[in-house]
Amino acid sequence: MKQNITIRDIAREAGVSVATVSYVINNRTDKRISEKTRKKVLQVINLLDYTPNQAAKNLATSRRQAIALCLSPHASTLKNAEQLQVIHFLSSFLRAHNYDLIYLNCDYRERFDHADAIVCHDVSSALFHRIGDANFVPLLALDCLVNDSLFFQINSDYARILAEGSRYFEGAPFRFVMLETENDERRQLLSSLCPDILFVRDYGQLAPLHGERLLVTEETLYALLKDNNRVCHIPLMTQQKAEALLQCTEYALQRTPIEQHNIFV
Repeated sequence: MKQNITIRDIAREAGVSVATVSYVINNRTDKRISEKTRKKVLQVINLLDYTPNQAAKNLATSRRQAIALCLSPHASTLKNAEQLQVIHFLSSFLRAHNYDLIYLNCDYRERFDHADAIVCHDVSSALFHRIGDANFVPLLALDCLVNDSLFFQINSDYARILAEGSRYFEGAPFRFVMLETENDERRQLLSSLCPDILFVRDYGQLAPLHGERLLVTEETLYALLKDNNRVCHIPLMTQQKAEALLQCTEYALQRTPIEQHNIFV
């Protein structure tokens, strides 16, 4: 049986007084508490899975849980089309597992209290950490590298994808075509694995590809390129990847410690 966490436990772990924890929990604005202390208290509350009203928490266990999805801001038309594919796929998958999907606008700068967890898809490390600083629910990275072992990261195994592409083209040279990414670490990894890679932002970059051997991973690019090229399509968003995301989300929600937070599917 899980041990009940008290406000004194929070105060001890955060290194502050019980009164300070109470002020933070109750959003007291008449007390001067530094932002650093407030964040520390909230992080400990999240880590220990503490809720001020344990009875209310128990009553809520039967409700559908909600996952907020944060996507790259200011995306191109092609990227927007692919993001819509991702939203449809994850919404359908998560709903079948008793989760609702909420789209979280990247311009949102305040604490978001309407989701049990937040998933950032293909965003920059800077945006990922800004969202983490503003929220104290589990935060996961999907298709982006954040180089921080505190967070679950679920990415495609690009070495495997390239190997499958090489087998498909029977060793002949091919070009890897992907939509532009906002995540610099992801871009650097892909460029190191495949020197002949093209990151696409607009339609004008597609016309010169006529008749080439192409490896594509996004549904949007596949639909646009399949008729005039020899295309190997290996989808990025798969059932296996969604299951890995769900498993990591549940680990994070349950505060289950595991050794490996960086998952390649």
